[in-house]
Amino acid sequence: MTDSTLVLRWWVDVAGETVDVDPAIVDQVAHALGDATSAPLDVVVAWDGIVPTAALPYAPSDGPLPLGYHELRDGDRVLGTVISAPRLAPTVPPGQWGVFLPLYSLRTHRTNGIACYGELQGLFDWLHDHGGEVVLTLPLLPTYLDEPADWSPYSPVTRRMWSELYVDLDAAGAPHDAEPAPVPIDGLLDYPAIHARHTARLDVVAERLADHPELREWVADNPLAETYARFRGAQATLGRDFRTWTVSDLDALAAADPVVTRRHLVGCWLADRQLADLAGAARARGQLLALDVALGAHPDGFDTWHEGDLFVDGMSVGAPPDPIFMGGQNWGFPPVHPSRSRATGHRYIRETFRHHVRHAGLLRLDHVMGLARQWWVPEGASPRDGAYVRYPLEELLAIACLEAHLAGAYIVGENLGTVPPEVNQGLLDHGLLGIHVALDDLPTWGTDHMVRAGRLTMSMSSTHDTVPLASFWFGGDLHRSHRFGLISVERLEQQLQDRAAARGRIVDQLVHDHRLSRRDSPLAEIVSGILDELASHPAAVVTINLEDFWLEERPQNAPGTFQEEPNWRRVAARALEDFASDPETSAMADRVDRARDQS
Repeated sequence: MTDSTLVLRWWVDVAGETVDVDPAIVDQVAHALGDATSAPLDVVVAWDGIVPTAALPYAPSDGPLPLGYHELRDGDRVLGTVISAPRLAPTVPPGQWGVFLPLYSLRTHRTNGIACYGELQGLFDWLHDHGGEVVLTLPLLPTYLDEPADWSPYSPVTRRMWSELYVDLDAAGAPHDAEPAPVPIDGLLDYPAIHARHTARLDVVAERLADHPELREWVADNPLAETYARFRGAQATLGRDFRTWTVSDLDALAAADPVVTRRHLVGCWLADRQLADLAGAARARGQLLALDVALGAHPDGFDTWHEGDLFVDGMSVGAPPDPIFMGGQNWGFPPVHPSRSRATGHRYIRETFRHHVRHAGLLRLDHVMGLARQWWVPEGASPRDGAYVRYPLEELLAIACLEAHLAGAYIVGENLGTVPPEVNQGLLDHGLLGIHVALDDLPTWGTDHMVRAGRLTMSMSSTHDTVPLASFWFGGDLHRSHRFGLISVERLEQQLQDRAAARGRIVDQLVHDHRLSRRDSPLAEIVSGILDELASHPAAVVTINLEDFWLEERPQNAPGTFQEEPNWRRVAARALEDFASDPETSAMADRVDRARDQS
């Protein structure tokens, strides 16, 4: 018997068309899933502590179970896990708004190579002065920065530790380097140079703090950190690809480079402590640190090694073809085996969520559709030639609701793209927010079909995967699609004409609503009017791309590219102190705040 029933034979694309999967692909994915467990451990969801009647023979109870995770037992034999979760996740207070900027992109007058956790405090301070509550940034997880480097925040070494790259070494007492910090060239970070300098300074700090009593206490509470640090030390000795190691796991850890091990252990501790200070200070005045949870982990990383056969060899997670990526996408990280995850009570996913909500007051689940199904691409195959594998949506939503409840955090699901209806229904049923992107709906403004963000959404001006508003205005996204060969010259010309017509409708709408004084207003006033309209929507949270305040045109990431575009490297054109003292930026932020008060 195999787990082939988890493989979907067909799916519905964004146009509503049914797509049949090649039976050979179905067989290949089913083979990777392997045999089903002969006596599978059960997972039961007890919403609000009420165990379903069908499960009572296995988990008798006289009343609601306390919220948390419980074992189903028959004497000494474990039969499974009960997830006792609140049916509704915590509700975001009304009128919240904030800004989005990757931490690596933040720049202040004290930035020493790359921004640190402490510098985010300055962004919180500026936002507080203008009435805002939420600072949203990208995943702050460790990535590989030595060769071969992979600095994408969505390809982390682990999803259960924080990145030491952003540790404030000045605050930790590191000596200043005689060499100047690497300066971004053309506004782009040189990660290898930054990493080399940062590592040298961190090693000095780590040697001094290696026996610090607070570190020992932290490790006692976080035993996984020591294993992680020794794994990184073993990679320094034995090579990045742990599949080539010829020694046992215990022997590999014993052979770990002690300097590298110490570096990562102290680095993880300092990162956790500094993030805790930042998030705690924000919470104390009603603000929230908002983070993304990456969907997967690097194939050579700690999680893949540590969790063993929980991850499926020979498969990568991606996305099927759509109008933007007609060839599909392969994101390069291995999928979690759904049945093997259930057998552990989804321990790894629980730990991932819990790690994030320890500091994040708002958590955005990247590609939330992955809680219901994931597109598996066989090794060596085109991303088109994949198949969806089913995941236990209710169980994973229960974990999200429970971990959010225990931490007092809010959950947002990134439900963009090809979204099965059960995912949106699940978000709605449990009070979890979805995503609305104003950029996608701007062409509807000024028409009878104008789209406004709904109450159960986090509305964003744009995302890290889209162009900023100014680039949209000038058609930068269209020219980029043509440059990548996604649209023809004829299609480009037609879309540019459509965009010009959309600009006219948007301006007319803003003038009609008295958000713009005249049709020939400069772009800064038009963008200010767009943000005013966006902030007036009844969305639970509104986040503005901080770079929209100064009309940035370059995106942070161009999906589907690697070396073709400088993804995840671009620093902000303005330092925090400069835009904080700019009257025009302040006026735009204050206007957003007033609109949120009236939404």
